Amino acid sequence: MSSFIRQGGFEYFHGQGRVHMVIAACLWSLAGVFIKSLELPATVIIFYRSFFACLFFLIFVNGLTWKPKGALFVSVLSYTAAISTFVLANKLTTAANAIVLQYTAPIFVFLFIRFGERKPIARKNLGTLLFGMLGIMVIFWGSTEAKDLKGVFIAIGSGVLFSVYMINLRYLKGVNPLNLNFYNNFVCALTLLPIVGSQLNIEWDQYLALGIMGVVQLGIPYFLFSKGLETLSLEEAALIVLIEPVLNPIWVATIVGEIPAIGTLLGGSLILGSLGFRYIFLRSS
Repeated sequence: MSSFIRQGGFEYFHGQGRVHMVIAACLWSLAGVFIKSLELPATVIIFYRSFFACLFFLIFVNGLTWKPKGALFVSVLSYTAAISTFVLANKLTTAANAIVLQYTAPIFVFLFIRFGERKPIARKNLGTLLFGMLGIMVIFWGSTEAKDLKGVFIAIGSGVLFSVYMINLRYLKGVNPLNLNFYNNFVCALTLLPIVGSQLNIEWDQYLALGIMGVVQLGIPYFLFSKGLETLSLEEAALIVLIEPVLNPIWVATIVGEIPAIGTLLGGSLILGSLGFRYIFLRSS
């Protein structure tokens, strides 16, 4: 009986972890709606989003100590660059292009491991890499306007930068995830401050929208993601959060009226489908 209770308790918390991940993915998916709806420069959105997220994480941080660790510098710099290029890509191309191409980050991780660490790409990852690259080419093929094409390039850059951030996490296992998110958003806001210094005076409804974006769309989901990882494997978590790039274009199409191009739908299906099959394979193997 005690064994059954222990097992049941584990399943309960395991289920809670999945709920945390689903909610996190749903909240993350609102990014496109906020970015498209706000008539503000990308740099202002990036600054206030991280500023309010920083205030949110300050509530939960425990024993803040900044140690001059190389991996921590890589974390804050790659995070700042990745989320900045993501917001900028949303301003230049469709939200669907921006979010799907950001999710190429795991694909670029395989390439970094192959060429940076000179390790062979595992067979289970090779299919994901090939179909992912094919998906990127299809999205390029469907992006005919110069502005749209520029946004696609920047969105791919965001995916590359997030892959650097993901790889670097291996060297930060001893850092509290909430503390790490505080550092990342603090440095991001601090870095953008000199750039947006003369543009900080905005309308009160814009302050409200950016405050909601920083806390609800960025802060709370990162908190839930960290909690979910306490009971779920990274592979299962990565599979669940693929909900984000599926929902993001749906919200934008419904609320803003921006419809993804055929090339985006086809290329996005290849990228997200290959990632989904990979994570399912890892869970069952």
